[in-house]
Amino acid sequence: MDEFPNRKAVRVIGESYLYKGEEQIWKDRSRALATALKDLGWDLSAPLHIEPLPLGLSNHNFKIFCGNHGPLLLRMFGPTVGDSNPDERHIQDSGFGAHVVQRLDWGRLETWLAGRPMRREDCDNSQVLVALANELRHLHTVAGRNHNDLNFTNVLVCGSEDFPTTHLLDFEYAGPLDPPLDIANFFCEWMYDFGTPRWFEPDPTRFPSDEQARSFIAKYLGITNYADDEVLAFQKEVQARIPYVHKFWIDWAMKNFSDRYEYVQYAELRQILVD
Repeated sequence: MDEFPNRKAVRVIGESYLYKGEEQIWKDRSRALATALKDLGWDLSAPLHIEPLPLGLSNHNFKIFCGNHGPLLLRMFGPTVGDSNPDERHIQDSGFGAHVVQRLDWGRLETWLAGRPMRREDCDNSQVLVALANELRHLHTVAGRNHNDLNFTNVLVCGSEDFPTTHLLDFEYAGPLDPPLDIANFFCEWMYDFGTPRWFEPDPTRFPSDEQARSFIAKYLGITNYADDEVLAFQKEVQARIPYVHKFWIDWAMKNFSDRYEYVQYAELRQILVD
């Protein structure tokens, strides 16, 4: 029996991600998803909508809703991390990111956070950067952990244009506290545009200038003077960690996606930045 009784009316956009080319995988996952939704009180006689979201590189993320139920975020794990990082759970338990409402063997359902992914042009918006710097400092202070994957798809911009706020998403790579490493990772991501087909090609001209870097660091530290000795010392720590950031993501791409052209190019082009 079909787990979704109104399946012919279902608008399942991006079903191939759940299907994965194998009928049994689709059946197993649809059954587990249906059970999870029924446990949450959803009436699945209404059309189910699953819409892919432009968030993350290794995970697949979807907006899911059905009749008057939802929306929720459906996160399907990629091959790299999954749901086993204790630092991620510590951050979630500390109140950051979306609340996990149901865990599955291959993914999870989370509360829906309204907003949009951060864009490269937001780096020219001082108000967005202030909001992000404050949110990152709050994470480091309260949770005592690093995010370790601060790319634009993992930052949700909310609120109005005049008074933006931010939420940090996807803590799969969270680890021990090292603030300069998180900021070094964020600065490296300025060079990438994940919204284009050639997302794997960096544009080094977009890396923050010294003034831009000091401005963000000062916002993070809560210091108004960009030339303050504490800001300059922190900037040196950030610069020292940039080669480690590149190496981590080069190794990540080649370990998990060595059979995919875009990721191999991503690793090779990133290696040029190190050399």
